[in-house]
Amino acid sequence: MDNRMIMELAKQLGLPEETAEAKAKEYIGKSDEEILREIKRIKTILKKDKKAYQKQMQTIRALAGTMSGPQKARLEKIIALLES
Repeated sequence: MDNRMIMELAKQLGLPEETAEAKAKEYIGKSDEEILREIKRIKTILKKDKKAYQKQMQTIRALAGTMSGPQKARLEKIIALLES
């Protein structure tokens, strides 16, 4: 995912660009296990507001159109985790 995609996602989620960029940098170098723990933590927060959760899931799914095959596969795994 390049910087342009991160900024577009931030815009769709209503986040300031600086916040989104800083958050993305936090994940550089993290293992899949560390990222998985973070996804599970975020999932519990997101599911508290069903409307916001649905909007964010739509935004996440929209990213798939701009990704390569391996990126899409990873995104699908993340979506499955968030929806479980």
